[in-house]
Amino acid sequence: MSDEQHDNEHRTGHDGSDRAARPGAFLAHAPADADRAAALDARLRAGGLRTALDESRDLSDDLPAEPVLQELGACGLFLLVWSRDAADDPHVLEQRRYAASFDKPCLVWPLDATALPPGEGSVEQLPAGTDDRAVDAAVHRLLGTRPVDAPPADAPPADAAGAGPVGAGAVQPGHWTIESDDPSGESLDVELTASADAAVPDGSVEGGHLTGTHHRAGLQGKVTGRWWFAPEDGRLDLELASSFGLRPQRERRHLRILDGDGRTLTAEDLHGIADPREYRLTRDR
Repeated sequence: MSDEQHDNEHRTGHDGSDRAARPGAFLAHAPADADRAAALDARLRAGGLRTALDESRDLSDDLPAEPVLQELGACGLFLLVWSRDAADDPHVLEQRRYAASFDKPCLVWPLDATALPPGEGSVEQLPAGTDDRAVDAAVHRLLGTRPVDAPPADAPPADAAGAGPVGAGAVQPGHWTIESDDPSGESLDVELTASADAAVPDGSVEGGHLTGTHHRAGLQGKVTGRWWFAPEDGRLDLELASSFGLRPQRERRHLRILDGDGRTLTAEDLHGIADPREYRLTRDR
């Protein structure tokens, strides 16, 4: 293995540990195509790739939000889920334009017969009717990777297959400290309370409200929001509004639980290419 290949496969994390540097693809899609994009996203992640999506859908002065620009700059491939809805979506069009300005190769997955307008840079368009398995293969071909532990065709959904060894109810109501490995220092000290309007009747998703304190880069502010946990997938979703100044900072975090004993858990960012974080979650009571 060459030095360059080694550097591409292993990078030193902010905490000094070696982390596998998984290649990443940015998925651009219209909200109407979210289900198709989510299925492809799960397949790509199950195959060992990192993915990023724009959930903020924020355009300031016709610019994508700064975190989105960072993900576009860090990705190895711009994956465009193309449809009639995407053609009318200013967020998708701006993401495509900026990906081209960053010289990112573009793979187009057409969901219908909508014509793709001319664009800059390297573009490969798949045939109409291509399924997500073939898209997955094309993504790995363009990134020069092979799927890692790819599930067989009859395997459970990718998230369930890829979840860590965590039993049902790993994240439960109570007081939790959630620490990230951000080198500037970040933690959440929050009380998770259950709420019937957040849970799913069949028990597949639990959730509710959260309140507490957010510490980040030497700052401290009140945080409120909501949480959802899917035991089968080992997925924890956090919707946060943190008050560090005059205006609350709103963000969403999607974590995948990797391991734990019910009181202390480890997790990683489900999405993100530019600077994915790892977490330690401790239940105090």
